[in-house]
Amino acid sequence: MSKILVAMAMVMGIAAIGSVQADPYASAGNAAGVKNDGELALPADYASWPVYLKNIQRPDLKQIRDIYINPQGQKSSRPFAYGTTMVMELHSVKTGSDGQPLLDAEGKLQKQGLSKIFVMGKGPGWGQAVAPELRTGEWAYASFDGSGKSLGKDASSCRGCHVPMKDTDFVARVPEYEANRLSGK
Repeated sequence: MSKILVAMAMVMGIAAIGSVQADPYASAGNAAGVKNDGELALPADYASWPVYLKNIQRPDLKQIRDIYINPQGQKSSRPFAYGTTMVMELHSVKTGSDGQPLLDAEGKLQKQGLSKIFVMGKGPGWGQAVAPELRTGEWAYASFDGSGKSLGKDASSCRGCHVPMKDTDFVARVPEYEANRLSGK
């Protein structure tokens, strides 16, 4: 009887150790935890993360962008560390009857509503299930509508923007982010 109890305790101990050290990105279809486009979750708490850049004015696209970076990612850049996750909100802007953006008293676009949310995450071997010319290091991408519903696995538009940014680890606006971080903004 005592041998059975010892064996059960050992199994339970091993299971507990395994659960503590389990890969948080592992899934039933991907035991190694490697992520590909469309497989990243939308972090529920991302709005509480440090701001990467906020209120990015894009009048050409009639958008305002807010970007957040998880605390792990805030520790480095060029290259960003494994475990980095960034979330970009795209906000539509208020427009007049002529379809042109309405500006506030400071000449800035005004947010209308949250239209899309994009997530990019970095991990070992991530994002490799695409053509070589679309690879962006080890980043994977996911997109969601404004309510958080997945928009599918096609991240070609994400990759199209990020591919040319090899010098900044395929991340946009890194010099601006680094300058803000150094100045304490």
